[in-house]
Amino acid sequence: MMRRIIATGALLLALGGCATSPMRVSEARPVPASEMYAIKSQGTEDPGRLTIFRDDGFVGSGCDAVFYIDGQRAAKIGPGQKASFVLPAGEVSLGTGLAESGLCAGVAIKTVVANIKPRKEVIYQINWDTQDFSLGPYVEYGR
Repeated sequence: MMRRIIATGALLLALGGCATSPMRVSEARPVPASEMYAIKSQGTEDPGRLTIFRDDGFVGSGCDAVFYIDGQRAAKIGPGQKASFVLPAGEVSLGTGLAESGLCAGVAIKTVVANIKPRKEVIYQINWDTQDFSLGPYVEYGR
């Protein structure tokens, strides 16, 4: 009987830990300065802003997400965090992958191309599920 109770409790805990918590970008906390890396940006006439954020939750929370801009390491983003960058207008390659440590080693970097618009903010989101992670444009749905 006791084994059954423990097994049921472990199963419920595991299932509960598989959910991320969708959130609005405005609710995300800034990435600490120690987790931001210098980005060399050229031609900053009429720049735009890029904001990248990661949902809060348990899925993937044991792994650090590393964010790249044009192949340069830009930030390490934890669950529920966001980072913003001032970039020149035009196309830019964005990438995200997992930090090369522990259970997170060996996962490929996913990349997308974004169009930075002069004097506008472009927002991208790192999403996690039980199988994999992805990087894509942020869409705020009504609540």
